Amino acid sequence: MAESHHASRNARLEEVRALAAFMVSRCEAAGLSADMIAELELALVEAANNIVIHGYEGREDGDIGLTVRIDAERVELELTDRGLPVAADALQPRPVAPDAESGRGMAIIHACVDHVGHHRANGINHLVLIKRINPSADGG
Repeated sequence: MAESHHASRNARLEEVRALAAFMVSRCEAAGLSADMIAELELALVEAANNIVIHGYEGREDGDIGLTVRIDAERVELELTDRGLPVAADALQPRPVAPDAESGRGMAIIHACVDHVGHHRANGINHLVLIKRINPSADGG
């Protein structure tokens, strides 16, 4: 049976660290490897930073919710926010110039997790990041 844990923080860059710490503590308690936790943490921080910077456009009047679901096969991170709607193509990694100061977030997220999904319902963005715990078990 999947464990599910939820936290919510203000949509401020300094609060992203608290969301990451919450996720790390849940993953450590579930016995996940340090490497897997580091990849999930990097993906989470990139995604949450994008929500603050692009979704809320730097406004500090919103919240970011995080639900961590862990079962024997996978870890699922679901981030929710009431920021701007996400364009369909915004979740795809894009080529970035080597000297660019930004624009690598989605490529980093995709490199760290096995699935990136998004939907919007009732004015709420739902970003779902999934990492398989034992990818070789299913041929992946």
